[in-house]
Amino acid sequence: MKKCIVLFLFVIIYCGGSVNNVFALSKNNKAFYILKIKKKFKNVVFDLKQSIINDNYVIVSVNPISQGIQGIGKKISKLDVIEFCNLSYAYDILNGNKNYAAFMPCRVAVYKQGKYAVIIGFLPSFALKFFKNNTPMMKKTALKVSRQMMSIINSVKDGF
Repeated sequence: MKKCIVLFLFVIIYCGGSVNNVFALSKNNKAFYILKIKKKFKNVVFDLKQSIINDNYVIVSVNPISQGIQGIGKKISKLDVIEFCNLSYAYDILNGNKNYAAFMPCRVAVYKQGKYAVIIGFLPSFALKFFKNNTPMMKKTALKVSRQMMSIINSVKDGF
């Protein structure tokens, strides 16, 4: 378990994740956007889901990972993964390259870290680096969705 946590932290640090990483898109080389907030876990999850819906995305699934792990007798702090999609944006990207589907739908993880809740999301704009011949529409849409993800995550600061 400790090896998994160390690996996870290494990936975040190596790929450029940092708390309140507001420069993720301006440099366009960051894989993750992270927000650490002093707020109850359940409130963060609720506010995040509301913001996703308010931005015209459909929540595909909410996976209570920590509940599953606890179900096999292991201890872990609260951790949910929320997956969401906007099919119009999905079309714009997939019409250019169906292989991009391996990075879909958009997902964010929320986990408890002491008195804080941490939200981390993989930015769709970063995934374009894995493909050649990205169309202008793919680039435009991936950047738009990345900005919206950052906005959705940031909206949790104020709540509903």
